[in-house]
Amino acid sequence: MVTRPPKRADHQTNLEPLTMTTTVQDVNKAFHEKKMAIQLPYPEDWLVKDLQILEKKDTASTVKVLLAIELIREGKLIRDTCYLEGQIEREQVRGSMEVPTLEKTKYVLPVRNRLGFTTEEEALGHLKQAFASLLQEHDYIIEDHPDVDVYGTLGQRGFFAVLALRCDESAHQKAQGLVELRKQYKHLNDYALVVPAFQEPLDVPLSQQEAWVQAHVDSLSSHRVGIYGVDNSDPNRIYPFTVYPQVRGLLRYFVTASRQWMDVRAQFILSRGDRDGW
Repeated sequence: MVTRPPKRADHQTNLEPLTMTTTVQDVNKAFHEKKMAIQLPYPEDWLVKDLQILEKKDTASTVKVLLAIELIREGKLIRDTCYLEGQIEREQVRGSMEVPTLEKTKYVLPVRNRLGFTTEEEALGHLKQAFASLLQEHDYIIEDHPDVDVYGTLGQRGFFAVLALRCDESAHQKAQGLVELRKQYKHLNDYALVVPAFQEPLDVPLSQQEAWVQAHVDSLSSHRVGIYGVDNSDPNRIYPFTVYPQVRGLLRYFVTASRQWMDVRAQFILSRGDRDGW
């Protein structure tokens, strides 16, 4: 199965280093040796110049990876992106812990049956309710603050969050406002730019949305400002696009959410042709 979604930030693979004579057959053999039932969908004699894992999702018995690959065919460089999914054999680890789920128990919000919003006010309300509920789930107290849309406190620690419907210049200005807030309130707090996970119903293509995140990820991450995407349908699911908060319970939640994002994103892309409106 091959798709061509937009490229994300590169992450090194854990395969053996590539050489100028590495072929598609060699890479597929490496997958097989690691007991992964996946293979590159190219002729086996093509040379592989570079291979990067853009996203990776593991379960107990499957592996799903989104790869950026550079191939050489008859002296010409070919760049491609492909999504691979297959079974994987894993050694059973004694005493291993079950991977946590995203299930909330105290502040569960109703699930919507659509991705779109009737008005921008409805969309902003969705974001605000979702993020406030998540903070409350992890024992934050929601309070008013003049500089942000959602503010929660946990003891002496605060969480400052602003809302943006689209990843655009307005969102950039709001993110810069969070950078200034961090200079004022220092590092013993967390900071979030909260956006819809999928902004195509708001006329921002997924490729443009992800390009914006990639363009700003380094500068915002250096100031510990996170970008978080609220699931359009399920406000109980929020995905981290950059750094994680430092509070342990929220950290565990977002680590789990990050693992699920690739599946949710792939389902969104594959369902485009079947969708009749938002």
